[in-house]
Amino acid sequence: MKHVVFAISVAAILSMVFVSGCSNLSLRTNAGTIALGNATIAGVDTYTSAEMSRFKAQFLGDVTTSYCENSSDPEKLDDLPSLSSMTKSLKLQVTQRGGNAIVLKQCGKVNYPSCTVYLECNGEAYFIDRGL
Repeated sequence: MKHVVFAISVAAILSMVFVSGCSNLSLRTNAGTIALGNATIAGVDTYTSAEMSRFKAQFLGDVTTSYCENSSDPEKLDDLPSLSSMTKSLKLQVTQRGGNAIVLKQCGKVNYPSCTVYLECNGEAYFIDRGL
């Protein structure tokens, strides 16, 4: 899967170089960043606390991500980040700490006085030595 994502990213970048070299057309994309992030988090497995207790795992710290929307504009409320994207953010934080496992603690809407909508996800980052 990682190789497919990498190949698609390389093809997209080469296509952009070719197109922009032949004209004044300028293309901007974050496809490479997204592909790299997805490839990076693919190595992070999700466990429950009970499952994690079966491993000799090193605790790397808590990870958290949040989103606050102050507007009551229905259009802005339609553009809230998905819980899946917030979980990906947590997994990216795990990899940045050198981890390969996460225990998700809580993820969803939380009441927060200064936000119309407040989303928060929390977890614990771990490194499991898989003895490769």
